[in-house]
Amino acid sequence: MSDIDLFILFLEMSCFSKDEARTISYYFFNNYSKSMSEFVREHLLSKCKTDSLSATLLKFSKAYDDLNIRNKIKSVVDVNHHELIKGDLHIHTNWSDGNNSIEEMVEKANQLGYKYISITDHSLVNKGRIEMNPQKFLMQLEKISEIQRFYEIRIIKGIEVDVNENGSLDYPNEVIKMADLVIGSIHFDYGKGDIKSLELLNQLLNNEYVDIIGHPLNKIGQKSFLKNLDKIISVAEKNAKVLEINLSPDRIIESEFLVKYLGSSNIMFSFGTDSHTRKQMELINISNLWIDKINKESILNTYEDPLKLIKKKMDKNSR
Repeated sequence: MSDIDLFILFLEMSCFSKDEARTISYYFFNNYSKSMSEFVREHLLSKCKTDSLSATLLKFSKAYDDLNIRNKIKSVVDVNHHELIKGDLHIHTNWSDGNNSIEEMVEKANQLGYKYISITDHSLVNKGRIEMNPQKFLMQLEKISEIQRFYEIRIIKGIEVDVNENGSLDYPNEVIKMADLVIGSIHFDYGKGDIKSLELLNQLLNNEYVDIIGHPLNKIGQKSFLKNLDKIISVAEKNAKVLEINLSPDRIIESEFLVKYLGSSNIMFSFGTDSHTRKQMELINISNLWIDKINKESILNTYEDPLKLIKKKMDKNSR
């Protein structure tokens, strides 16, 4: 893949149609001398339909500007994902801050040949963003059940739930228990930096309802994570927590770090595109960077029934 092709792809994955992206790329490569992120700020952000898409475009453009990251992505993003990958476990829809409907994401999953797809919209209750409060989540569960009747592909009823400053989750336990799959994520350090974020990570690792830790280095950073690595590995293994290898371009370095330092541990991993648009689901191909560096039996997405495996591991560790 060329630089131009990747530039176009990133525009398609965020705010623009393919034709629009091609027109924009022609102008950028022939008339602009600054970075993609500067170009995006000056000319494109105001054209995105939502704040979430604007944020995605800006994050992707910063990844593009990093030559190391750009070359890594170019080497794999147009190579079909490994046949062992059975589905994507981190997907957002327009029920929270995604751009497409559940049906549209499921249709894309069918095109990619998946056995399952996990809908994991954000909770983000009382955090100043588009939220999905418990009542809305319960409505989504019903909607997914209705949609499931029309598809052979399994639609996993998931949630990406935030951890609050006091260590509690956004939803009460009786609601959390209704989800098939729970991704626990840190999106906020509440102004207290990496020490607080490490504390919140420990809360997630010890929470009985959390299955996967989403983008585990977020708000912590490599230095603090590495300093506490042995403890993190110990608690994750003890509680059978799955750590996500997030495939968003802006998280490539974080995910590479996880594979380097934890790839040989007994921890389970999951691949998730963290998609907020249908086109972003093609980022599953970035898993090609690491799939041969991890024991395939340690990758949740390679199992026909990932939920059964999670339950089995948790039951074993609770004895």
